[in-house]
Amino acid sequence: MQNLTRAGQAIALLWFYRETQTFEERSASELADDLRTDGLGKPNVTELKRALTKDPKTVKGKRSGTFQINVKHLDELSKTYGPLLELKKVPVTSSILPVELTRGTRHYIEKMVAQINGSYDYGFFDSCAVLLRRLMESLIIESFIKKNMADKIKTNGKFIELEKLISAISSCSDMHLGRGSSRVISTIKQLGDTAAHDRVYITQQQDLDDTKQDARKLIQELLTLSGIIK
Repeated sequence: MQNLTRAGQAIALLWFYRETQTFEERSASELADDLRTDGLGKPNVTELKRALTKDPKTVKGKRSGTFQINVKHLDELSKTYGPLLELKKVPVTSSILPVELTRGTRHYIEKMVAQINGSYDYGFFDSCAVLLRRLMESLIIESFIKKNMADKIKTNGKFIELEKLISAISSCSDMHLGRGSSRVISTIKQLGDTAAHDRVYITQQQDLDDTKQDARKLIQELLTLSGIIK
């Protein structure tokens, strides 16, 4: 970090925050404070903001005046800084869900898609089924949040279980699910439930192969419905 420019240090922090899900975005002022806290001294905020604005490795965040990592440079940054986290990286494919479908959306969704595909590639089919179910559940919740209807799927301030979520989204006239989507939702739930709770059954590759084409269509539909992609 000492050998980097101020903008380079801030970008390294942005990458780290993205990888660890600490922050989705940071302002120049926040990054300057972070660098000071980390013992690197506090840079001039105005100069840092100007440098980050010009740097192609950053894009505007959702909040005014904030920055995020430009996903076009994510692989480059991960190659540079990834070894510092001492995490084992495995090749990411699109074996179940297309990686590009969620790239640059929300970090937790990107990570789930990577884990779904990775679990399939390495033969961890129970894990793949459970994670696919989890992603579907998360996107159903995000869809209700997007339409300001989160209260409809909460009991005592907590989101209701998946079975009731399925009933809610299937019966909600504002959701406009495609033909056959409710069937696919039920199939993915059953696949994930069996993988997570059946005492003796082990999910087979064919179980996922039979479902993945429909799963891709459904996940894309829910990503659109939730406003995560357009």
